[in-house]
Amino acid sequence: MRAVLSTLLGALLLATPVAAAGLAPIRLAARVGHVKKGTEKQNCFQRKFPRNQTVDVDRVQIFVHGGSHHVHLYRPATSDPAYPPHDCPFAIDFSQWQLVAATQNENLDWHLHPGVGIQFLPHQPLLIQTHFVNTGFGGASLSVKGNARAKMLLHPMATGSVTAYGGGIFAQDRTVLVPPGYSSLTSDCALTGNAADNHEMTVMALTGHYHFRGVRFEVWRTRADGSPSDLVYLNEGYSDPKFQQYSLDESVAPVDGGKLVLRPGDGLQWTCYWQNNGDTTYKFGPNTQMNEHCNLFGFYYPTDAPQEGVECIHMSRSPDVEIRCGADGVACPANPPPAPNP
Repeated sequence: MRAVLSTLLGALLLATPVAAAGLAPIRLAARVGHVKKGTEKQNCFQRKFPRNQTVDVDRVQIFVHGGSHHVHLYRPATSDPAYPPHDCPFAIDFSQWQLVAATQNENLDWHLHPGVGIQFLPHQPLLIQTHFVNTGFGGASLSVKGNARAKMLLHPMATGSVTAYGGGIFAQDRTVLVPPGYSSLTSDCALTGNAADNHEMTVMALTGHYHFRGVRFEVWRTRADGSPSDLVYLNEGYSDPKFQQYSLDESVAPVDGGKLVLRPGDGLQWTCYWQNNGDTTYKFGPNTQMNEHCNLFGFYYPTDAPQEGVECIHMSRSPDVEIRCGADGVACPANPPPAPNP
C-alpha cells in the first residue's frame, strides 16, 4: 500500500537532521513563462534538494502567480527515480514518485502538527509539477497575467524535535464520466487497512480537486465499526478549492478544522458533484476544457518509514475487476495518456 524508499537509501534515512537555528527556509522555484490566452500548460521540473545534510521540515509555503490549476511537490519513491518529460499532461508515475505537498491556491501556508516533520535527504531528487490555465473556461476566472511561476519555501525543524514523520495521500478515480446535467461520483480508500492491523492515522490536511464543471466536493470518514460516516471536508463551487488544515482540538468537528483521526480500519470516502451545462460527456483526463477529474490529496502521520506515500487509484467500476492500484498492492500505471473526448 505504501511506496517507500528502497533499502539502498537506509543509511541516509538514518542521518541526523541539521538544526533549524541559523538556517533560512529552503527555496524551490518553477518558472513556466508565458501561457497563451486560450491554452493551458502542464509541466514537470527537475529539482534537487539544495542541502548537504538531511533536513526535516515542519512548515511549507507555496506562492503561485497566474492562473494555477495545481502545483505539486514530489520526492522519490525509489532510489533512482525516472523523471517525466518537461511537458507532462498526465498523472505522475507513483512507482517513481510520492506526493509531498499540493495546492490550488495562490498562497499556501501549511503548518504541520507539533513534532511532525517531512524528511528530505541531501541533494535528493525532487519533482515539481505545475498546471497553469489561461482559458477563462467555465467562468473559473483563472488567467495568467505576466509570466506563470511558483515558489516554495520549506522551513527546517530543530534537531531532535521530530516525534513522527508525515506522508502524502494521492487518491484518484480514473472512471470519471460526466454526462450532461447534474452528476456525482463516490470513491473510497481504506487508508488504515484492516482493523486487525491496529494502524491509526492522524490527518493534518485535505484538499479536493476537479475541473471547472465541479460544484461540490465532499469527504467522509468511514468507520470500521459500522457507525455512521461523518463529513470531514466540504468545498462548494470551483474557485480556489480549499486546503483544509486540521488542528488537534477535539472539541471542534473535523469539517470545521478540528482533530481528524482515522482509527484502525477507518478510511476516507470522497464524492465529486458536477454540473455539465453542455451536451458533451466528459471523461477522465488532464485537460480542463476537454476532461474531468475527481482527486483527493491528503497529508497524515505517523508513517512506517521516514519517507512514505499512499496512493489509492480507482481503475474500474466493474465489481469483478475493481483495482485500487497502490492501495491493493498493484503497481499504478505509469503516465496514463489523457482519455479521448467523445
